[in-house]
Amino acid sequence: MRHLRSASNMLVGLLAVLLFTVGSMIAAAHPSETSKALAADHVIACIRTAVAAQAGLVKEVEGDDEKGKRLCEVKIVDETGKRHKLHVDVQTNQVVKAK
Repeated sequence: MRHLRSASNMLVGLLAVLLFTVGSMIAAAHPSETSKALAADHVIACIRTAVAAQAGLVKEVEGDDEKGKRLCEVKIVDETGKRHKLHVDVQTNQVVKAK
């Protein structure tokens, strides 16, 4: 139970950091590039979807366009140190590719 509480606290902290980071990136983006930026709620949804599919620590989140789809690339490191890269479709909120 203690581990679950610690993991929940860590996830909340990570989401807060990501919100601040993404918010500042959106604010600093050039006006013509703001349409390419992901909204904070999309980033949070992508992180939740990726972590549900692959437990671990989120190391990086990046927006990407692939074949006309808006994707969110989430890099995760599991408890054994293995790295995972998941692509989440922003519109459907489904993992479409995992490495």
